[in-house]
Amino acid sequence: MSERDGLDDWVERIELAISLLLQVSILAVAVNAFAGGKWSTSFSGVVVLLLTFVPAMLEKKFRVRLPVEVTTFVCAFLFASYVLGEVSDFYEQVWWWDLLLHGSSAFVTGLIGFMVVYGFYVTNRVQIAPIYFAIISFTCAVTVGTIWEIFEYLMDISFGLNMQRSGLHDTMTDLIVNGFGALAAALVGYFYVRHGDRQIGRHLIQRIHDRRQPP
Repeated sequence: MSERDGLDDWVERIELAISLLLQVSILAVAVNAFAGGKWSTSFSGVVVLLLTFVPAMLEKKFRVRLPVEVTTFVCAFLFASYVLGEVSDFYEQVWWWDLLLHGSSAFVTGLIGFMVVYGFYVTNRVQIAPIYFAIISFTCAVTVGTIWEIFEYLMDISFGLNMQRSGLHDTMTDLIVNGFGALAAALVGYFYVRHGDRQIGRHLIQRIHDRRQPP
């Protein structure tokens, strides 16, 4: 194992430890809410905890190996949204907290969509024009952002939460910010494919590759 491989291995271990710590923190807050009789907060915590396992579920479903950073980001985003935003009331105390979460999540989601498609592109399994990388990155981020808004709405009407805050205004503001984050990711993907070096891209593919499994 080279020195670079050893460093990458340690970084991945640290990121996995951070992800686990965030998951345990979410669970602890949910259990504490349950003990205090805050049923809706406890239930939403359980739902959020389950969402942290989505990257692992996608890996198993599509037989791809996502970078550890994806899991870490998902855990960090859900921790910031639930523990800090909802339970610790950052949404009310920090006016830009919601905008930060939606903008950053859209950008990262768009990049994830780009990376997955680029993995097929650089290994010559698909051949598409750079503009389609931008379209895929954009639509991936916008779709995930829209699904999150639907999730907030369902949690509000089902359990009496206040995830949407000011209702329609909050939803539309979130979707607009989500769109800007998605557009930024789309532009990054477009210009990378159009002007980037394919050899540089191969380092990325080492982080996202087919996981061969026996039938």
